[in-house]
Amino acid sequence: MKKLIVTVLTSVFLAGCSTYQKKADIPIIDTHIHLYDTTRPQGLPWPPKDDEVLYRPVLTEHFDKVSDENGINATVIVEASKWIPDNQWVLDLVKHDPNRYIGLVGSLEIGTPDFKKHLTKLSKDGRYVGIRMRERPGGDSFFENEAVWSDLQLLSDRNQTLDVLMFQYSLDDVDMISKRLPKLKILINHVAGADIEGKPADPKWIAAVQKVAKNPNVNCKISGLFQQSHRQPSPRNLSFYQSELDVLWEAFGEDRLIYGSNWPVTMRGGTYGEYLAVVKGFFADKSRAAREKFFFKNALKFYGLPALKH
Repeated sequence: MKKLIVTVLTSVFLAGCSTYQKKADIPIIDTHIHLYDTTRPQGLPWPPKDDEVLYRPVLTEHFDKVSDENGINATVIVEASKWIPDNQWVLDLVKHDPNRYIGLVGSLEIGTPDFKKHLTKLSKDGRYVGIRMRERPGGDSFFENEAVWSDLQLLSDRNQTLDVLMFQYSLDDVDMISKRLPKLKILINHVAGADIEGKPADPKWIAAVQKVAKNPNVNCKISGLFQQSHRQPSPRNLSFYQSELDVLWEAFGEDRLIYGSNWPVTMRGGTYGEYLAVVKGFFADKSRAAREKFFFKNALKFYGLPALKH
């Protein structure tokens, strides 16, 4: 009976998506998109030229269309380039539309001599909300570098946030950081690095999620679902992702889950609308208050952003 009720609620919720968007019943902030220009004279470090899906200009006019079609009110960009000047490049790119492009999670290499200088300069712009930890120079010895901890402490002291991409890091790494720096706001990307196979979630992953979620300063993005799927093309049905999403919901609750897409990488798995429909489907049986928190309020709180302007 419970499954039947959830199915009915999901169908009603998804069927009303167009109305939901037109009326802006609940605003949506997408906290994970990338913007870049493959035609720049200086080139760019990502995506690679042989990527037939992603290697093309991905600029504001392209996301404007996607966001308008899918009822996205605002977005936080995540810098995918490791080139330091590209942090400012993105800030300049979106300055014409501050109500839509409300924040940037930058890319600065932690543990390097000029980290403080670059962070100080870039964070003078209120849209620069933090950085993403992506590369891991030094491999296993990365956290033995005291400069790494000094830079993480600097982020905490300046109320800058830390997104974590799980490809080079583990949930145990995040747990260690969060315990050593309990005031640092941390946001794990892409459903906490889950390997989604359409079956019950991996017990080891579940245990790691439950452990790290005990730290109140750790949050998690429901982002990159299609990319975490082992089956490609990515399934469009909620049931394929249900087990991992249930684990994250139980661990982080309505106050520490945040919506993100990973556009344009989502295009490898499906359209933006198909991705959003899966996520909305999961939240269809949740309370309105929980949906409001997930789709926009938690993002504003975590990144320290002002209220949305309608």
